[in-house]
Amino acid sequence: MLMKLCKCGRRLAQGQECTCRHKFYDKNSRDKSKKKFYSSTKWKKIVEAVRARANGLDEYQLVVNGAIVIGTTVHHIYTTDERPDLKTDLSNLIFVSAQTHNMIHAEYKRDGESKLAMQKILWSIHNPF
Repeated sequence: MLMKLCKCGRRLAQGQECTCRHKFYDKNSRDKSKKKFYSSTKWKKIVEAVRARANGLDEYQLVVNGAIVIGTTVHHIYTTDERPDLKTDLSNLIFVSAQTHNMIHAEYKRDGESKLAMQKILWSIHNPF
């Protein structure tokens, strides 16, 4: 049986819908222009390029912890609100698992210093100099 992961990290059978909050958020709160971008063919090609570069693995876990973890999400190191010019720049994108993505955003939300420290770590994964 083929499985997929929801954005929340829950494992689902192929074709099964998750009952998490993402569906409500998408319908009622998500920025419509961002939703259009993330649904575009251009973004889907970028996601495939980032996934291929990472060989499907969580790049943060691999580089920082030496752990082999399957990735599920492309994360913008500098958010599209902060740096819209880097929205499609591969050096600003990193492939991570849902758990790593949640941890990264927790650091971003903690305080400005934690966010900058995390961004520096993430940026160094593909931009070591």
